[in-house]
Amino acid sequence: STQSTGQTMDIFSQEQVEKFRVIFEQFDKNGDGDISAKELKGALKQLGQDTDTKSCKKMIKTYDKNRTKRMEFKEFLDMMANVFQYHLSHPEAQQSNGPSIDMAQNKRLEDLFDSLDSDDSGFIDAEEIIKLTEKLGEKMTLEEVQDLIKQVDKDGDGRVNKDEFKRLMASK
Repeated sequence: STQSTGQTMDIFSQEQVEKFRVIFEQFDKNGDGDISAKELKGALKQLGQDTDTKSCKKMIKTYDKNRTKRMEFKEFLDMMANVFQYHLSHPEAQQSNGPSIDMAQNKRLEDLFDSLDSDDSGFIDAEEIIKLTEKLGEKMTLEEVQDLIKQVDKDGDGRVNKDEFKRLMASK
């Protein structure tokens, strides 16, 4: 749906959208307006995420609205918006019966978690979150990130595991 793209544009400042566009265009080697899994891998590497090509193919499949097996800029922005969703409150997602995650969203969150977990530890730690927010032009202090982690860190280990991450994303 084109509506989700409108919301994506609202999430990011014009400056951030431009920053993403520059990164996107650097990796759109042939200038055809979309990037392949291999090109996406390079773009994510520049954003501090070392991801294998297989994961990139899965990510493209998740966001590939028009089924081209390639990622267009607005699909790339949608992916970045999901990365940043915890910064935002989406009143429309706050239902009285609490957050609910459908299967597709669950899969997207798992893929997103895997891409953020750059050392494949099964956890996202403060360092990984800080690195990501810096790459996206959102400076967060260690204290802010630790507060964010505390909100969902049920087992108190100072890191976010996959279930805690899904809860965080569903609650925001």
